[in-house]
Amino acid sequence: MLRSTFVHVPWVGYPTEMRLWREGVRTWDDFLQGRPRLRVGDGRRREIQQEIERSNSRLNAGDYRYFARRLRPRDAWRAIGEWGDRAAFLDIETTGLRRNRHHVTVIGLNDGRRTRQFIEGVDLDEFPAAIAKAPMLVTFNGSRFDLPFLQSWWPQLRFEQLHADLLYPLHRLGLSGGLKAIESELGVERTEETRDLRGHDAVRLWRRFERGDEAALEVLLEYNRQDVENLRPLMRYAYAALRARCFGGRPPRLP
Repeated sequence: MLRSTFVHVPWVGYPTEMRLWREGVRTWDDFLQGRPRLRVGDGRRREIQQEIERSNSRLNAGDYRYFARRLRPRDAWRAIGEWGDRAAFLDIETTGLRRNRHHVTVIGLNDGRRTRQFIEGVDLDEFPAAIAKAPMLVTFNGSRFDLPFLQSWWPQLRFEQLHADLLYPLHRLGLSGGLKAIESELGVERTEETRDLRGHDAVRLWRRFERGDEAALEVLLEYNRQDVENLRPLMRYAYAALRARCFGGRPPRLP
């Protein structure tokens, strides 16, 4: 989908991109090999062509930082086809919602092979190194909660990756509500132990653990693990469904 994206190019908006697609200009190569109609002067046309050539070169070089800077947050999902297989799926648990009063207790991170969980008082300080090489982050509501919270914890931490916050593409697909409601609508299962838990329960479980209840920590970690691992099928669904919407293809089956 990224090679079919034109809205990161100067002078190209969503209506122009849609018109290019309708006229058969579906990829950067289509654009460069032809001379599609553009309602711009020669100077702007040259700028558009130069940006497409630059984008092609940067993608071939695997430069995800370039596209993290160029794509609007609402369009970051378009890079899932290129970097989704190497994405880091991220979810955090905290003692509350206010960054100036509360703190991080658990960070769950899945790299496609395993889920690793960083726990306050154990190994939370190892998280920045673990995230450093991921080309893409995938979260649910991470742009408003997880990433700002983590940056308040580590002010020096710079998230230079592409960030696909699934809240927005899933809502564009008509799936409203929070993560658990969308999982339920799409048929993504949770274990009986965590099915009815919500964010305030994560706070309660941590408080119980602080009072010496080791079993509460086990439940909290399982809850966090499912938060993280369930992002992968949701990502695949959102990417396929939005791509089909762009090009008029068949919507995907539910994950």
